[in-house]
Amino acid sequence: MNKLIWSALAILLFSMSLVFLTFLHGDGGYLESLIVSCTLSAPLIIAFSVVAMFCRTAVKENHKLLCKMATGVFVFTALLHVFWNSFMLLDVVHKGGLGPAQGYSGLIMWFGSIKFAFFGAFSGIILHYISLWYKKLVAR
Repeated sequence: MNKLIWSALAILLFSMSLVFLTFLHGDGGYLESLIVSCTLSAPLIIAFSVVAMFCRTAVKENHKLLCKMATGVFVFTALLHVFWNSFMLLDVVHKGGLGPAQGYSGLIMWFGSIKFAFFGAFSGIILHYISLWYKKLVAR
């Protein structure tokens, strides 16, 4: 595995640990917090799987556009998850427990991830073609 996949795995585990710590402050135990963190982090896990498929060294050289799109999808989705989970953990620590605001996390994580994945794929496409145009201009 290359550095990109290891970095994506580290970000995934960090985001999942934020969710785990957030819901550990509630009434549930370790198993319930683990299940909730896996459920809420499912879009990020899917994005990591796409990165792991398309950004391996052998595939990366033959399908550069797919690698950049997968990277964009993961980066945008990871930004949403890390920021939301960080703010949610700060809110829970500040208030001393779970509140009704944490009930909307599933909607925000799932539907927000879909929107951010489209933004990431679009930015990956744009980045791919800008880099191709730049290489053509430099080669002249």
